[in-house]
Amino acid sequence: MEIPKIPKTAEELKAHTTPDKLEYYAFLWSEARLALGAVALLAGGIPVVRLVIPFGFLSGITGLILTVAWIISGVASAYLGYRWYIGGRKIFGAEEMKDTIAFLVSTVSGLNLGITGLSAKNIGMTIFSAQLIYSLTAILYITTALYLYWRWNSAGKKLF
Repeated sequence: MEIPKIPKTAEELKAHTTPDKLEYYAFLWSEARLALGAVALLAGGIPVVRLVIPFGFLSGITGLILTVAWIISGVASAYLGYRWYIGGRKIFGAEEMKDTIAFLVSTVSGLNLGITGLSAKNIGMTIFSAQLIYSLTAILYITTALYLYWRWNSAGKKLF
């Protein structure tokens, strides 16, 4: 996977904002979010950036990073949800129950983080706040990420 360069011209920016490219970037962001979310849940609900940068004097910066990342997660999930809806609620070209469930797990968890970024309150963690639930959710996130990635690759790296 190649990391895209920062666009310098309007044409370069336009090339990165086509529906196919936005779908690609939003999907990869969502996959990374599921993996990092699983690690955070296994750590007791502590965001990975706080595990990596545990210093109190950097809490403002880590808080900003988290907020921006959570909002991006919400936007990416909303975009993917929109594309799924206008595409006839099909993913990977079909309406397979497993695919839809995995996609909805990813989308709902991303929307939850988007709301967290805007409101500073994680609805999912407010409703369920026990280590057993966190661990089960982490397993669900990893399973979902792996399944979606496998299906995405087998579908020619196309979601819709």
